[in-house]
Parts: sequence; C-alpha cells; structure tokens
Amino acid sequence: MKLEFAIMPTPFTHLEIAQRLIDDEALPQSIRDYIRSELGAFLLGNISADARVDSGSPRETTHFYSYNEKITRAPWRRMVEENKSLLSPHSPEHRVFVAGYIAHLSVDEYWTRNMVGPHFFAREWADRVERFYMLHIILSYMDERDLNKLDTWQPDVLCEAQPTHWLPFISDENLSNWRDLVQRQIIPSGVSQTLEIFGHRLGKPAQELRDFLDSEEKMQIGLWNNIAQSLLSQIEADLYQYAREQMLIYLQETE
Repeated sequence: MKLEFAIMPTPFTHLEIAQRLIDDEALPQSIRDYIRSELGAFLLGNISADARVDSGSPRETTHFYSYNEKITRAPWRRMVEENKSLLSPHSPEHRVFVAGYIAHLSVDEYWTRNMVGPHFFAREWADRVERFYMLHIILSYMDERDLNKLDTWQPDVLCEAQPTHWLPFISDENLSNWRDLVQRQIIPSGVSQTLEIFGHRLGKPAQELRDFLDSEEKMQIGLWNNIAQSLLSQIEADLYQYAREQMLIYLQETE
C-alpha cells in the first residue's frame, strides 16, 4: 500500500462548498448573479480537478503541486501562469468554470497545509498506516455529511455544463465523463462510490469502512480523540473563506 498523505476532500464536499458560495452574501451581488447565470459550469469547475481519477492524469497535472513539495505559492496561480489562456476565458461559461476550479484548488491547498500536513503527517498520534486510514475515515465522514446537504437541483444543473475547450490539460471528453460519473451518484436514486474507492486504495473491504463510520465508539477512539471535531470545524470554516477569497481575486482580475 502506497501511503500518500495529501488526500483531499471528495467531490461531494466540493459541491457543498459550491452550493454555499452561490448564496454567500460576503460576495458582491453582481458576482453571485454572474455565477448563477452559468451554474452548471460553476458546479463542474468545483469538481473537475479530480477528473484525473477518470483520465489517469497525475495529480501535479490537475492540482499544480506534488505530494513531495512544500506549497509556497497558491496552486491556482501556477495554473494560470502555465496556462495563460485561463486568464482570458473565451465565454462566460468558461470564466465561471475556471472560477469554480480555483475554488477547488484553494480548498485542497488549505486542507493540505493546515490539516493533512500538521495533523496527519507531522503529528505522530498513531503509526503511519493508522493515520493514513484515519485520514480516509475523516474524509468519508465529511463526504457522507455533505452528500446529504446537496440540494435536489444539483444533478440536473450539473449536466447542463457542456465543456468546450475549457482546460488545456483535461480534455472535454474527460470532463464530461467525470461530470456524468459524479451526477450518477448524486441523483436521488444514486449510490455513492466513495467507500468502494477508498477501500480499494486502503486494501480493505468497503464494509469495514462502513462499520467504522457507523460505530460511535470507534470514531471517538480512533479519530475524534486525535483530531478533535472542533479542529475540523475551524479548518473547514477557514478553508471556505480562503477559497471564496481566491475565487473572487480571479473573477476581479478577469473582469
């Protein structure tokens, strides 16, 4: 089992964050109206960095940092420096999509720097294998919580997004395939694949993860005694504000 500690929030968490952003009164009304006008593109942007899972692209190609390097510059800045066309989006849909993509990268950046690095990698509250397992448990917990928060309009609106040369490093076909894969999981009759995916990565049956998540005792002893729920709440609040700030910077710079 290869232990890669920079494991990020899942698409369901990113969609929940996107849902909050569109109603966030801390954003100018003109920005919120603009995002709502191209809502499908915004939703797709918020999950597309993870399309590498479907396309087979390495993480550095879609997230603009690698596991073995310290993040010294916002990954989205590296993205637009290496792909300058993203600073001149060719349509409103394209611009809103990139704004969503930047929100995603900013969430992942903050999570890496402030949760994974200091609390799962640097702190030795259990052996490395156990901490890697608990990282997947906390992400599974967040995943299920946020899937249940998604509004019913999301599946249909997500499918309205039709990528047209939106990214130089992920094809329209792969973006569309990823859109459809996520959409099938968030429809009312959909079934999340998260535990199966995580179980495969961990070399464990999905049911084992299910049983752990369903046990208050296991969650308390294995996870919450080491990563306090108050810590998770604070980091999530801060990463949301950071993502909002970075997204707004991009939208202002591309007006």
